[in-house]
Amino acid sequence: MTDPSEPIFPSGAPPEKTSQLLRQFADQLGGERVSLEDVVASLGDRGLGVLMAIFAVPNIFPAPIPFGNVIFGIPVIILAVHLMLGWPRLVLPKSIARRSIGASVLKSITPRLAGMLARIEPLLKPRLPAVSTPAAERVIGLICVVLSILSALPIPFGHMVPALALMVIGLGLIEHDGVAILLGAALGIAGVLVFGLVVFGLASGLSHLI
Repeated sequence: MTDPSEPIFPSGAPPEKTSQLLRQFADQLGGERVSLEDVVASLGDRGLGVLMAIFAVPNIFPAPIPFGNVIFGIPVIILAVHLMLGWPRLVLPKSIARRSIGASVLKSITPRLAGMLARIEPLLKPRLPAVSTPAAERVIGLICVVLSILSALPIPFGHMVPALALMVIGLGLIEHDGVAILLGAALGIAGVLVFGLVVFGLASGLSHLI
């Protein structure tokens, strides 16, 4: 496990691109296991956006196992609450933070994730700073809470659009891209409206049958 008393990037500030940060983190992994606390510390203020995007991706697709979207949706709810409360860094309970992951697993997964992110990063850049203010992020956080709850509901295909919106918002948070954040929020709101219309239609249909 990495020593929490030592800096993750001893040569200076973390690299500018998140993909570079992930690659450097993978290169510096030592020992057999790494605690979740160390993983969160390595991501710094980008951890919330990175983890939100990671956990949202599986729910974009039909769940391969029963209630699979619930498994991935619950962590996103926790992350969304962090954003709504204005916490810039992810705070984990000690019982969870001390849990560890095999370093070999991280060394295998992290470079692949970094490669995927590197292809997306040219489309993302810091813009519309007004969307990244604490007050604006709390509003976005509230939207994310609603979307994350919807993505965790065991309703067939009902989790896909909210999860896609959460992934886009997460990518926007990583690079402080206000345009991406707003696009994700707009997609999410549209998804909520469609979801509401579907539920209303089903309820109306059932009321006529009864």
